[in-house]
Amino acid sequence: MTDLSVSIVNTNSRELLLACLDTLPRDAAEIVVLDNASEDGSAEAVRDRFPDVRLLQQDFRAGFGANHNAVIRATEGRYVYVLNEDTTAGDWAFDRIVAYLDAHPRVAALGPRLVYPGGRLQDSAWRFPTPLVSALGLLTLGKLGVKQSGGERPHAVDWVMGAALVLRREALTEVGLFDEEFFLYSEEVDLQFRLRQAGWEVRYFPDATVVHHESQFSAEIPERRINEMWRSRHRYWHKHHGAAGARVAALATGGQYAVRAAVAPLAQRSSRRMALHARDSWRVSGPGLRELADEWNGREGARTRS
Repeated sequence: MTDLSVSIVNTNSRELLLACLDTLPRDAAEIVVLDNASEDGSAEAVRDRFPDVRLLQQDFRAGFGANHNAVIRATEGRYVYVLNEDTTAGDWAFDRIVAYLDAHPRVAALGPRLVYPGGRLQDSAWRFPTPLVSALGLLTLGKLGVKQSGGERPHAVDWVMGAALVLRREALTEVGLFDEEFFLYSEEVDLQFRLRQAGWEVRYFPDATVVHHESQFSAEIPERRINEMWRSRHRYWHKHHGAAGARVAALATGGQYAVRAAVAPLAQRSSRRMALHARDSWRVSGPGLRELADEWNGREGARTRS
């Protein structure tokens, strides 16, 4: 059995994807790219430039969890490295990751240190967003008691970001894969919450560093992105904390954005974004990225039938 399978999902991010694949050591892991019905020649470029990379070409668009689940089901590695297409690394440290997981058999999820392209640390490990933690975040505007990334040694955390997330297949077999009802956002939080409930551990692993370039795919449509983020948050809170807990967590989290919107100069675009977050904390009133994918799938289906 392969030690490590790398799962990369790409949607119209050709150049970022190719840059990522350029840095991956393909002799050290099974590399699988699922192309999520891109229209920018991504699949063709992978096929031409990286013939040793396994390509799953999809003619419809699905969400983060559904796409990575498809790759997980199609691979056999003992560990699955869920990886964004907008990541690179000088040293992916696959050998150190596998050795650490082999030495710590109850660790089900591992997140490397993430940095921005300039080298600045990106916050990537957090406490679970329970109603209590959300209230704490309101009191400190998310500055204290919530972030868990940082430090030079591996340590236990609640959850790590899905941009670069190594998962133990044995644990996934026990608790299940990503919940596909989350189209985008919070699915990795939900999975790691379920892992922790089942007695597995999650670790932040600064012995490996990954550069996160942050794709502009969803950033180009900020209101839809914000709507999708909040729809997923509401689903997560209702699923794990009930209706009352969900309302407390949502209002406390929305309160953080409302305060930031109030203190940000009105001319700044961030003020508008903060106001959208505060609005969606009460009720998501507009379409998100799921609807964008549904619209695309509908158009393609109609064109295929015609």
